[in-house]
Amino acid sequence: MRRQENLVGPDLYLLVTVLVLTTAGVMLVFDASYAKAADFESMNRDIYYLVKRQALFALLGLACMTIVSRFRFNWLKAITLPILGLGYLLLLAVLVVGHTAHGATSWFRVGGFYMQPSELAKLAVVLFLAGVLSTPKMFAQRAPKRWVVPALVCFGIILLVVAERDLGTAVLLGAVCLAMFFAAGAKKISLIFAVLVAFLTVAWMMCILPHCRARVRAWLDPWAYRYGEGYQIVHSLSGLGTGGLQGVGLCKGREKFYLPAASTDYVFSTLGEEAGLLGGLTLLGMFVFFTWRGLNIAHRSASCYGSLLATGVTALISIQAIINIAVVTSLIPATGLPLPFISYGGSSLVATLTAVGLLLAASRHVNISGEEKDSSESSNNRRRNRGTHLSRAKHSTGSSGYRSLHRTAVHR
Repeated sequence: MRRQENLVGPDLYLLVTVLVLTTAGVMLVFDASYAKAADFESMNRDIYYLVKRQALFALLGLACMTIVSRFRFNWLKAITLPILGLGYLLLLAVLVVGHTAHGATSWFRVGGFYMQPSELAKLAVVLFLAGVLSTPKMFAQRAPKRWVVPALVCFGIILLVVAERDLGTAVLLGAVCLAMFFAAGAKKISLIFAVLVAFLTVAWMMCILPHCRARVRAWLDPWAYRYGEGYQIVHSLSGLGTGGLQGVGLCKGREKFYLPAASTDYVFSTLGEEAGLLGGLTLLGMFVFFTWRGLNIAHRSASCYGSLLATGVTALISIQAIINIAVVTSLIPATGLPLPFISYGGSSLVATLTAVGLLLAASRHVNISGEEKDSSESSNNRRRNRGTHLSRAKHSTGSSGYRSLHRTAVHR
């Protein structure tokens, strides 16, 4: 017979941070797009064209976040394989009938909307790994190599994304997988080897793919290609430099008139010009706070599944934010990854807010160590893998009923 336990409320600090970021994103999309929208027939010469769509996507994403945040863990486990299968099918289909832009074939065009199946694949990878890596003794020394199959499943998804020539998303997925394997207790030598192989593979692909080579050239010397591949980098850096400490004032920036991706991949440049270094650091601070709350949920979780789920979602959003800001500031070559919550884009915003729903669901389960387990699972198999890097919970027999998590040493 299955046991129902009461869930706690969602993490309000995390929820408020996400709502502020989403609201700021809608405002920045309008700020960065209103002038151009008036000149484009495709936008009906409507200065509110993009912001209306972004607001609609935000409402849809918030609805998905609210629904998913109320899911119990056994519900999430039940839908994981269907979502993973659908992700695989869509990634295969987009290679055949997908829309090509900026050198990548990674979108479906449906009417006036674009849908990127790799966004669903991100959620599928996090859910899948949270389920399989929470299996007891996954990385035990004498156990069969049970982690090989999950690694191959994720590698297959990454390979399909690479086939779309979306190298940025492939790197992001690889980083998230490594973060979750590390959190689950994988051997450090195996992870170091995987990082080395991934680095060499990415470097090789950036040399053989024409659009990647062009981006690397522009990154190394953007002013030499300021009328070609380096156009956006030059104007992005000019905007950030013009903003100074306090910025030129909201809606007063000039570089957004020249940046083709002012409301999408380079929206942080618009913020930097108009709100200055202080505005950029404020936004960066909010992402740091989001990361801290996500890792705090992972640390406090009494369930290995919940810890891995929180770790995966936090890594997914935080690493993507780091990559986007690094591109805008020309620390790395352009990748095409949007800034979570902020950049214009329907499938990205909805998927990101849905991922936050998973994180909020994990925050509601922090005091439940074995919520609604399958009857076939033995009591011995419910114990946490002793090699994990995740924290363990202990339930007190006193009146408090629950004691905070503490981190344990790694046993090999």
